[in-house]
Formats: sequence, C-alpha cells, structure tokens
Amino acid sequence: MKPVAIIGGGFSGAITAVHLMRILPPDHPILIFERGGPIGPGLAYSTDVAAHLLNVRAANMSVFPDDPAHFENWLRRHFAVPSTDCHVTEAGLFASRRLYARYVHSCFEQAADSRPTARRPLWVRAEIADIARQADGFRLRDGAGQDYQAAALVLAVGNIPPAAADDPRHITNPWNPENLRGLDRQAPILILGSGLTMVDIVLSLRDKGFHGPLTALSRRGMLASAHLPAGAWPTPVFTAGERARLRPLLRRLRQEIEAARQAKTDWRAVIDSIRPITAELWMGWSEAERHRFLRHGRRFWDIHRHRMAPPNAAAIQQELQSGGLALQAGRVLAMEPRSEGLAVTIRHKGGDEQTKVFQRVIAATGLENAAGGRSGLVRSLCERGLTRLDPLGIGIEVGPDLKAAPGIWALGPIVRGTFWECVAVPDIRDQAVRVARGVADFIDLTPPLLPPAAGAAARGRGLGAT
Repeated sequence: MKPVAIIGGGFSGAITAVHLMRILPPDHPILIFERGGPIGPGLAYSTDVAAHLLNVRAANMSVFPDDPAHFENWLRRHFAVPSTDCHVTEAGLFASRRLYARYVHSCFEQAADSRPTARRPLWVRAEIADIARQADGFRLRDGAGQDYQAAALVLAVGNIPPAAADDPRHITNPWNPENLRGLDRQAPILILGSGLTMVDIVLSLRDKGFHGPLTALSRRGMLASAHLPAGAWPTPVFTAGERARLRPLLRRLRQEIEAARQAKTDWRAVIDSIRPITAELWMGWSEAERHRFLRHGRRFWDIHRHRMAPPNAAAIQQELQSGGLALQAGRVLAMEPRSEGLAVTIRHKGGDEQTKVFQRVIAATGLENAAGGRSGLVRSLCERGLTRLDPLGIGIEVGPDLKAAPGIWALGPIVRGTFWECVAVPDIRDQAVRVARGVADFIDLTPPLLPPAAGAAARGRGLGAT
C-alpha cells in the first residue's frame, strides 16, 4: 500500500494530515516531508515573541470546522486567560502565535496517537527536490538523492520563499531570524511595506532590544485597521454586473458600508459579510479584472480585510506617536551600497525625493509570485508538466476541488491565484477538509494515473510561461 505524501509540515500540511487521519483507514500510511520541525508551526507560527498575536479572534481559529470553539476551549483549559499570551479585548480573545503553534501540534499528535503505533504519520526530515509520475503513483526524490514512493501528493508548501538580494543588508525574507543579528541598536532601519508583516517586524525588533528609528514605506502609506466590535451584516446579493467587475463591486460595497453606518453598524461587519463569497467573486473575474485588483484594489482590501489584533494596533500607534516609527507614502528609486549601510533614494508621494542611509532594508510586501520566488520544487513540477502556474504567476493552478493534476492536490498560500482568500486559518482549514476527502476518494480508484508524457501534454504551460 503506497502512502499519501504531504509536502510541507507547517500549518497547511499538519491540519491536512489531521483530517486525512480522520478519514483514511487507520492502517493507510502517510508521509510528511518537512525539513524543519516540529510538525505544525511552520513559518507562520514559528516565533518566540509573545507580542506576535494572531490576527483572527480565537473563536475563529479552530482546526475543526465542525467544532468552532475547539481552539478557544483548548486555550482556557491549558493557559491563564488573560495573560501575556492571551488578550481579552472588546473585539474578542486574541492569542499569541506561539501558543497557536502548540495547539496545532497538539491536534496533530492527538490524531496520530489514535492510530496504531506502526501507522503514525512518518515525519521525513528532508526537502523534496523533484517529483516524477509513475504508472502507479509518484516517485519523490529529496536533495540527498533518496527516493520515496507515493500514491497521491498534497502540496502544502506555504508561501514561496523570495529570491535573495545581491546585498545581504537588503533583506527579502523578513522571517529569517538571522536578519536581526549584528544590528546596531540605534542605526535606522527601512521596512518596505506597511501591512501586517511590517507590524510583526516592528514588534520583533523592539522585543529583541532594538531602539533605533524605524521607517515603514509603502506606495500609499496606509496602515492596517484594528479589530473592533463589529456586529453582523447580511451578505449582499450582488448583481451580475457587480460580480463581474471591480469598480461596480467597490461602488456597491461603499453603499453597503453607508447603509451599515446609518444602522449604527461598523464597516468591518460589511467586509466580514462577504468573506463566505470572496473566493467565488475572485474566481468569477476575468484575468484582466484580477490584474486590476492587484494593481489598484489590493492595498485597500488588505488594510480593511486583514486587521491587527487590538494590542498590536495600540503598540503601533504608540510607536507612531513617539516617533519611533515613521509611516511614509512613496517608492524606492535607487538603492546603493555604502560602507555604513544602504543609501536609499525615495520619491515621496507629492514628488519630493530624499536619500538616506539605512543599516538594513527589510522587504515586508507580503505576496511573492511563484514565477519570481525561490522554489526548486515548484519549478521542477512545472518543468515536468505535473502542474502549472496560475495565469497571474502567483502560485500553482488548481480547480475548485484543489486538484492540480490527477493525484496531486495543493492548498494554502500556494493556490492564492485561484482563490485569493486562502491564507487565513478558517480558509486553509476548510481547504484541508476538501483535500482530505478528495485524496480518500482518489486512492480507492482503480484506473491507473496518466503516464508522464500524457500528463505533460495535458498540463501544457510550465514555469515562466506567459
């Protein structure tokens, strides 16, 4: 019996494994390929900073759709509430990401313990570099040349790591802990971006004892909103014209927000009301309309949709008021290496230009396109014709069932080009359930998989295609 292979042991991979263990027979083997560890935290929750809070209320963070209070109940059973890691606010309970990492890992371990010892998921501490289709499944090869067999694949690789910059003082991966080493505690730092990643960087720097000035630069200089009590608002029934194009959709949302204001309901309730249909709206747009959103609408959407936990919002406001953090609108024109740092020329909104030396420039712009990122596995999959990039080049193209090809599923940030809203826990959790059901149905099928040549011809476009 060939195993199901999950590539990636972060949040997406861990909860997919949890739901596979709930659906598959207890003797069906599961492999999880994760070079780091442990299973569960991944990049998103591997932090030791208590101030790094979840940006979603604990009440919405259960890994089980059929038990929405599971995480909040787990918190209250195991930890003091409130505490340094658990903040009770008017907008709800917000927990630290490091606690959530423990929660996800505990859910994984509990599911694994329900299986026979010999059939617990096998954690393979290796990075898969190449995958090839075979008549009865797949051959996976890690970076050391070791081969593995699998009947079906789940790609849960998370965000595509960005390509490194030429100068190590220009940090393209803000989550690498090495970035904060060797800093002058007083020399200025420039952060490119003003969203939630910027917030995390500021909190990390202050937690590690950095006291110098920080500048956050983004095209519009807008800060993410904070969570507040919002109430409820019914999901609008959009017309076909409003669904088809960004501009009439935004016009209708503004009308809904005004109606909510008159009803003494916060605008956040309107934004939350369309969450169940956001992916449906995105999938109904043409490629041109999606490009229009990414260029003109994404920043406005992000600051309203992806909000800060109230304690984090208060901390950032304190930084702004004290002058420790400056929020600027503009763009980088040039970046030149100097012995004391990077000389960055900025054109501010309004036209004036300024050059200033920063000891570090940290990218915090969020979305990384698969076409420009650093993922040898994604490149290999596309070159072999096993998968292809979505038309925007954001990630891997999948169908509504999250299937990238016969026997291959993908979920989480890597399928953002297909669904857009698939980076938050509630979205990935629901995807994991769908993937688990799809895999369970697939491995019971008797017809052989497409041979490699037919699969390549059927998939067509590879990495870098336009």
